[in-house]
Amino acid sequence: MAKFSSTAAFWGLLIGSSLITFGVKAQDATLAQASSRQAETEVANWFEANRDRPTLLRAFVQRMPKGGDIHTHLSGAVYAEHYIQWAAADGYCIDPAIPALVEPSACNQDSSYFPAAQLYGRPATYDALINLWSTRNLPFAGQSGHDQFFEAFGGFDAISSSLTRQDDMVAEVANRAAAQHIFYLELLMTVKGSEARQLGRTVGWSSDFAQMRQRLLDAGLMDLVAQGSQDMAALEREVGKTLGCETPRPQPGCAVTVRYLQQTTRTRLPEEVFAQFVYAFELAKADSRVVGINLVAPEDNPVALRDYSLHMEMLGFLKAQFPEVNVSLHAGELTLGLVPPDDLRFHIRQAVEVAQASRIGHGVAILYEDEPFQLLEEMRRRDVLVEICLTSNEVILNVEGDEHPFLDYRAVGVPMTLASDDEGIARIDLSNEYGLATQRYDLSYRDLKQLARNSLEYSFLEGDSLWASPEFGQLSASCAGDTPGLGTTSEGCASFLEGSDRARIQWQLEAEFAEFESLSSFRSR
Repeated sequence: MAKFSSTAAFWGLLIGSSLITFGVKAQDATLAQASSRQAETEVANWFEANRDRPTLLRAFVQRMPKGGDIHTHLSGAVYAEHYIQWAAADGYCIDPAIPALVEPSACNQDSSYFPAAQLYGRPATYDALINLWSTRNLPFAGQSGHDQFFEAFGGFDAISSSLTRQDDMVAEVANRAAAQHIFYLELLMTVKGSEARQLGRTVGWSSDFAQMRQRLLDAGLMDLVAQGSQDMAALEREVGKTLGCETPRPQPGCAVTVRYLQQTTRTRLPEEVFAQFVYAFELAKADSRVVGINLVAPEDNPVALRDYSLHMEMLGFLKAQFPEVNVSLHAGELTLGLVPPDDLRFHIRQAVEVAQASRIGHGVAILYEDEPFQLLEEMRRRDVLVEICLTSNEVILNVEGDEHPFLDYRAVGVPMTLASDDEGIARIDLSNEYGLATQRYDLSYRDLKQLARNSLEYSFLEGDSLWASPEFGQLSASCAGDTPGLGTTSEGCASFLEGSDRARIQWQLEAEFAEFESLSSFRSR
């Protein structure tokens, strides 16, 4: 009996001590949460007091943590000045009559050509190239924003499509992201695209998707996938070297997590598009660096319009074969006048319902769709995110302000995030988009935090979410007793974060919000 009493006393003491410890931790967590809410309120008050000061607003959104940029084309994200630097270093020449790049092997074909390295002494030609390779100084040479935007890619394609400069391209974009307190990127790029298209032409077209997929596999498509994965591994290594990530002085971009979306060009023959799709799905399945697929090129291109429904059917077939592969699609990047009204009535719906896209890029033409309010509600119910690209929509489509459906998506509760699309061509950065959204749609600081959080919640990162609910009101059970930004985590939370890339980067965002909200510069007093 005495033994039982001693044991009972021991357990009573242990349980009591545990309750005390738990109570102290719970109290500490409550105090930390209260302090965090107060800090957030002070920052929100500062934001409201200064929202009409463009220079202060820019400083605010530049410093504000923004999570991720999940809709950014690698080649279009690079500024023209960098392409000129690389052209000079790699021995390209310039045809001054156009002006245009000339491949090193063709430099001696015309006496008027001069080395790209001489551009720095020829400012008129230098500026002309910047204008041609971007949408700076629109309208330029009578071009519309739409035409200038899409034609800009061709000017630097010889460099941007070269494997020898892709590490520099990723490094530039990653460093710019880090400077804006962005620490996750999903870069759209094409790996082995021309080879996949050639394979499609070789096997020929068949409307039987299963049969054609098998033909592609029999013709060696998986060998191409293995080569593509090797290219991705090599790119990752070279980016690390370029940024000096293993050196004592790593560049800021080393802190940015980079993943890729494999692009398919929508303006090719059906057999080429389908081959690219099959390749993209297989590559995403085989290589963890490739987290999803996308469909690119002008949506108003005549081939893209003619074959739009066919492309959605291809994607629907492949998504059924590979449900684990993520699909984000450019859809509804159109407006009245650019295309006939009939072409505005179904693109977003088919991307959601047929192709099973979990994210829509742009989505500008949503209210031209058949039964648009039903579609909006369906997107809300399916939790389909819209990647909003304000500057891009203004430049390409001439759609801005109240003509943009931003407020319509918001009113229904369709999730959104802000994205840059093509920073280099548009001469912007993601911070600019946060500033634009604030000014045009009267967003609060907490609204901006929601957009930033959405960029990670709806990213294609692997692992469970840090959040227990889509309202971002409560952390998951593993981390419910922890507070981001304190510098310590419980054993259970640390284990959870280690096992989920998504939760780990979401935790980083919350910790950076805590640091940001502690800055005296942006707190009302």
